[in-house]
Parts: sequence; C-alpha cells; structure tokens
Amino acid sequence: MDRGLAYGEACFETFRVIDGHIFDWPGHWRRLALGLSEFGLLLSPGQDEEVLFACLREAAKVGEDVLVRLTISGGESGWGLTNRGSEPVAHMQCVAYSLQSSPLFLRLATWPFALQPKRAKFVTDYADTLRALHGAADANVLFEQDGVLLATATANVLLYREGQWLTPQASTGVLPGRVRDFLIRHGVVRELVCPVVWLDDCEAMVVCNSGVFIRAVAWVESVERTEAMDVQHSALHILTDALGIAEGVRL
Repeated sequence: MDRGLAYGEACFETFRVIDGHIFDWPGHWRRLALGLSEFGLLLSPGQDEEVLFACLREAAKVGEDVLVRLTISGGESGWGLTNRGSEPVAHMQCVAYSLQSSPLFLRLATWPFALQPKRAKFVTDYADTLRALHGAADANVLFEQDGVLLATATANVLLYREGQWLTPQASTGVLPGRVRDFLIRHGVVRELVCPVVWLDDCEAMVVCNSGVFIRAVAWVESVERTEAMDVQHSALHILTDALGIAEGVRL
C-alpha cells in the first residue's frame, strides 16, 4: 500500500504547464523537498530535472494549458507505521485547464484547529481543510481565526487597502504560496496581520495560487459592506503587470 494513502506521508504541488513552461518550478520543487524532508524523505540531486521532464511530458499529452498535481509519497511498503519499503514515488495527475475568470463570492468561516506553520503542502493539512469544510460542496470559503484573516481553502488572499496590496502573514498558519511569494519578493504586496474588519472597507480583493494566478473577489458573506468590491479596480494591474514578466503565466 502506498504510504501517502496509508499514513498521509506525502506532499504535493499544483501548477499549470502553459506552452511547456511552469511558473516558478524551482520554488515548487524547493517547497516539495522541504516538506518531504520533515518525513525524513530526501530527494536525490538531479531528481528535480527528472520529475520536471516527466511533468512536461505528461502535460503535453493533454494540451497546451494543463493543470498538474504532482504528489510525492513515501512509496510502497508493507504493514506498519515505520516499516518503510521502496524509495519515494511520484504521482502525476493532468487535466486540461478551464479558464476561471468570473469574480468569486466567498463565505467567511472560522478555522477550528490550532494554527501551525505551513511550510509545504502536506496531504494531511488538506484533510484538516476538508474537516473544516464539513462536507461543503464548494471550497469558496475564506477562513479566519480570532478576528484575523487566514486564506481560502485553496488559495492565498490579497486585500487592496489604503493604497497598498496586503496579505495575511505566513506565521499565522498561512501557506506561503508561490504566486504570493513572487509578488512579495517583487515589492508589490506587503505581508501583514489582516483583521477581518478590513473586509468592510477594502477597495479590492483577489485570491491567488498557481492555478488561477489572480482572480478577483466580488463579495464575502457575513461582512458589513454597503457595496461589492471593485473587481476591475485599477490596482489589479499592479499584480498582473508584475506577474506578466514571469515565465509560465497566462492571465
């Protein structure tokens, strides 16, 4: 039995392959390797190129714009928690990407578990997310805890307020997404503790991840606003212009 299924001993990355290019592949690989190292699973030198070529090859069979989920698990083994068998195993799932550009409507919900740093995309973390969703059919939920914004179930959030783009701090239990990290490194987004009340007066809001890149948010339920957020705010160009210089991006 695969140890990712048996014990959640697995990490994954999701990204698009667009015309043979992946946005920030080195960042995806570093985060994947960091997460696996916490299980004591070490990836060999040069394995990143081997896996990269495999992802590109499999994506090319599907199309020119393909969403890929790359999962690396502890591999096959016999019975027992610590009874490791083979080397880590990579699994690739590829589907043709379907454009998702319509503005989002999110529901505000409380994250019910203790917060801890999320240095990688651990499969078990997403099991907690499913528990927090309580079987909800859609994942358009914005989580908060103790009056502080965190992230949606599948993406980081950015708020435009008082002339700057802001995003919740990673230290509060937020996954440091690759798009989020890129925008911070290029000086167009600032990391800050973001109170829930900022939803009442922010001018614009987007979600970001390596699937949609940037997607505007029109409304968040349960907040005290008199009008919807501006989904065509001029400040969105700050984000799209920054991302537009990167390889493997389609906006």
